[in-house]
Amino acid sequence: MSLETVISISILGLLSYFIWRLNNPRRTPKNRGSVTKNNINRKPLLPSRQDDQEHSLEGITNVATKLEFELPEEFLEFELLFAEELTAEQQHTAKNITESFRKPHPLLLPLIQGGFEPSELFDLIKTDAEMTAKILNAVNSPLFSLRQPITNINHAIIFLGITQVKNIATQLAVQQDSHLTDKAQNAAYKKLWTASYLASAFGLILATEMNVENSAELSTHCLLSYLGDLAILSYRPAMADVYLKNYGLFERTKVFQHVIGVNSAVLGKRLAQQWQLPQSIEKGIAYSLLPLANNTVDLAISSEELQQVSLCYIACRLADLVAFGGLRNISEYKELSFEEMGKVEFYYTQDIIKMARLDKINTLITDINFRKKINKVIEQAY
Repeated sequence: MSLETVISISILGLLSYFIWRLNNPRRTPKNRGSVTKNNINRKPLLPSRQDDQEHSLEGITNVATKLEFELPEEFLEFELLFAEELTAEQQHTAKNITESFRKPHPLLLPLIQGGFEPSELFDLIKTDAEMTAKILNAVNSPLFSLRQPITNINHAIIFLGITQVKNIATQLAVQQDSHLTDKAQNAAYKKLWTASYLASAFGLILATEMNVENSAELSTHCLLSYLGDLAILSYRPAMADVYLKNYGLFERTKVFQHVIGVNSAVLGKRLAQQWQLPQSIEKGIAYSLLPLANNTVDLAISSEELQQVSLCYIACRLADLVAFGGLRNISEYKELSFEEMGKVEFYYTQDIIKMARLDKINTLITDINFRKKINKVIEQAY
C-alpha cells in the first residue's frame, strides 16, 4: 500500500469521526443543585447559616461542575425513598420483609447500649457459651490473619480491643442462626458480613482521626447500616446477584426500589424500631443513604447527626469497594469524589463533607499513616 493511500485513509477516518461527534454530542451533567418536583417547598434537612441545628440538602449542590466522567441520566433523576414517604402498599411490603427476618440474639440490646470496660464486656459475653464459641471462631478466621490462635474472650479483647470484639459480637447477634442453603445467597451473605465488619473498622478509624465523640457508637452505627441488606437477602434469595456482580450502592438501591418497592435504609430503620434499638442508631440507619441522592424529606437532622451519617456513609462506601469491588488499597486515591473514585456513590460526597464540616477528611485521605491504617484492615479481608 502506497504512502498516499495510507494518508488518504487516515484523513477519511478523521473526517468520519468528527462528523460522528457533531451528530452525537457528549451529554453534560445537570447542575448538582437541580430541583425536582418532589423536593420543592420541602422542609430543610441540612444546616443553614441562620440555624445550625436544622439543615437542608436544598442548595447543597448548586454549582454545575464539568466532569470527564459522564453520569447516567437515571442517576441525575433518581428519587431516593424515605420511610416517611411510603405508600400503604410499600408499608405492607416493608412489614412483611422485616417481620419474616429472624429475631436477633438476646445479647444484641445490651451490647449496643453498653459502654464497656474490658471486664464488663467479658462478663457479658461469657454468659452465653454459644456466643463465646462463635466469637472465637470469627476472630480466628482468615479475616483477621492471626499468627497465633486466640483461645478465650479475654485474650480477644486484649488483642483486638473492646470495640472490635463488641462489634463482632453485635454482628453475630444480628445474624444468628443463619442457615442459608442457596449457594449464591450464602456467598452474598459472606460478602455482606465482610462489608459490615470493614465498615465498622473504617468508621472507628475515621471517627478517631477526626476526633469525633463516641467513636465506638459510630463504629456500631456503620456495622448496623447493612441491616436492611441482610433482610432483603433473606427475603429474596434471588437478590444475591446484586451483591455478587459488583453492583454499586446506587445500582443496588435502584433495583431494590424498583423490584421490591423499598430500599435498605427503610428496612433497616424498621428493624431498629422492631428490635427497640437506641433512637440514635435508628435515626442513623434511617438516613444512611442520605448522601447518595439530591433529595429532601420533611424531617430535621442536627449538625452532630449529619456528621455521624456522613462519616458512616464514607466508611460503608469504602467497605463496599473492598467487599464487593475487590479494592486492595486506597493509596491511589487523592480525594473522595466522583471524579477521583469513578463511582456515582461519591457524586455528592464533597458537598456533604463541606456541609458537615468534615473538610479534614480531604487531608486525611492523602495522609500516609491514615492510609496505612486503612490498608492494614483491607489486607486482613483478603
